[in-house]
Amino acid sequence: MDAVEEIKSRLSIEDVVGRTVDLKRSGASLKGLCPFHDERTPSFYVSPSRGTYHCFGCGKGGDIFSFVMESERTTFPEALSELADQAGVSLPAREQQKPSLKNRLYAANEVAARFFSEALASGQGERARRYLQRRHFEQDAIEGFTLGYAPTGRDGLLQALHKAGFEDRIALAAGLARQDDDPGTARDQFRGRFMFPIRDVAGHILGFGARALDEDQQPKYLNSPQTEIFDKSSVVFGVHRAVEGMRQTRQAVLVEGYLDAVRAHVAGYTNVVASLGTAVTSKQLAVLDRLTDEIVLALDPDPAGQNASARTSLSALAEFKQTRSRSSDGSSKLELRIARLPEDSGDPDELIREHPEIWESSIKSAVPAFEFYFGQTMASLDRSTDAWREEAINRLMPPIRQLSESAAWQATWIQRLANETQIDPQLLLRSMPSGRTPSGRGRARAATGTAAVVQDTTSKGMSLDSVESKERSLLSLLLKLVVVPDHAVEQLNQLRLHRAEHSEILKALLEWRRSLNYDYQLFREELGEEPAEYADGLRAEGPPLPDDDKLTVAIDLHIARIRHARLDVQYRRATKLLEDMAPEDRNSALKTVADLMDEWLSVHQSLEQLSVKTGQSHRI
Repeated sequence: MDAVEEIKSRLSIEDVVGRTVDLKRSGASLKGLCPFHDERTPSFYVSPSRGTYHCFGCGKGGDIFSFVMESERTTFPEALSELADQAGVSLPAREQQKPSLKNRLYAANEVAARFFSEALASGQGERARRYLQRRHFEQDAIEGFTLGYAPTGRDGLLQALHKAGFEDRIALAAGLARQDDDPGTARDQFRGRFMFPIRDVAGHILGFGARALDEDQQPKYLNSPQTEIFDKSSVVFGVHRAVEGMRQTRQAVLVEGYLDAVRAHVAGYTNVVASLGTAVTSKQLAVLDRLTDEIVLALDPDPAGQNASARTSLSALAEFKQTRSRSSDGSSKLELRIARLPEDSGDPDELIREHPEIWESSIKSAVPAFEFYFGQTMASLDRSTDAWREEAINRLMPPIRQLSESAAWQATWIQRLANETQIDPQLLLRSMPSGRTPSGRGRARAATGTAAVVQDTTSKGMSLDSVESKERSLLSLLLKLVVVPDHAVEQLNQLRLHRAEHSEILKALLEWRRSLNYDYQLFREELGEEPAEYADGLRAEGPPLPDDDKLTVAIDLHIARIRHARLDVQYRRATKLLEDMAPEDRNSALKTVADLMDEWLSVHQSLEQLSVKTGQSHRI
């Protein structure tokens, strides 16, 4: 038995979870208020027999290790060590090894940070200190973030690294040096620049950000090159100082500049981090997702810049959620919001220093990123052209599909887009690509579908699939079988058919199954004369019986088609009713519409899966 299994055998999940959650017996399970989201009615359940937990409210679940990792925001090794201590299990000691390359790079970066810090305090750093004074930063900012200065000399840092026992190859691998023009020689990577050490959550220095002090020095901002431990797309500046602030506020505020983040911490806003001057990436979101459930972007007070930030951040969020949903971690509840900073407020550094009350108000009133993007997009469209509706759909439907798997959330935004464009929401739904990230071919189909949706809306719209024809197809199959298979009985008992004749024949088939007699003529005699003739017609329709190995799936497919068509009708009726409702009644009715959409999407996905198994199209 390995250490993980031994720990599980010694620690019961009810004891581990019960330390933070008040659990009460509920049948064979235990239930309590979920520790991962706010709720008043318990939806968090623990199964002692399985050693697992699951919350039906937020969807989080797992075993004792995932519970500790989620509740304490720790890594698996940390959770393993903690639970091993509690269980009295000794973990295998790691063999003594030479320091890994990563550890050597971390250590070299620590030497570099001390070198830059000492240079800032020396006579060489006078110009850099004046720069800080002009920006109104004091010693607490320098010490809190280990700010420094890279002297203008050719190899001052390299010499310091040599004295500390690091060869040129380590300096080069850490991005602290670069090959000189002369073969076989190296020189410092950063010279004459203000330096910002970039750390991970644990405090390891991964790389550096550097700002030019001379106006003609290019580039103005320079980051460490990509190394074994540094990738600027997957780190944020200041995260090691912001961990506790993010946990307390359950929110991260993401700014663009290093000094914006430093200013925020000096002013007491300790949940602020910086994006290294780049557009927000999915990897940065993944880092913050482990620490908080909400990110507020405060990147650019310019309206055009804010809209661009919203667009790129939504793309990053969609990519992150897609990657997360495919991993063992499951889906994420991360929420992205946009703070509307005043246009004339300058950068966050200046706003926090001169008008902290406006900064606080802007963060508190931040709006969901997609709501911001939706409003900005609709406002930017030229409605004097005929193509504005198609442009709106092409720009807004992909993120609606990609950003959330919640049918209720999608239904709300599809309805809003429908209201803006005066297009039937069901048609918008049909224009939505089925995949979360369609291929080029899929995107082309989606674009073609969008044009068709607009065209259909200007006429009478798309015709509904016939519920009755789906019922006929199902009964034709069952009448060829005569005896209904056991697996389908429960679904068929719950099925409500539109035509009375269809309901009568289905009821007769469900009763006949007890006879286990496959003779159709004998079954036919149990029916009345008219129902028997109607059944004959149904049995003669459609293709012959499928092969035995596809029979079960074929029945499930026909049942799903009927449910799909009926929900289609119900949804269209409900959305039509919304148009005539008073505003005070519309909100509660939207919940019903959202529930219908939720069920419709669920059946739609089932249809796609069943169609693949049978090799048929679910639109038949």
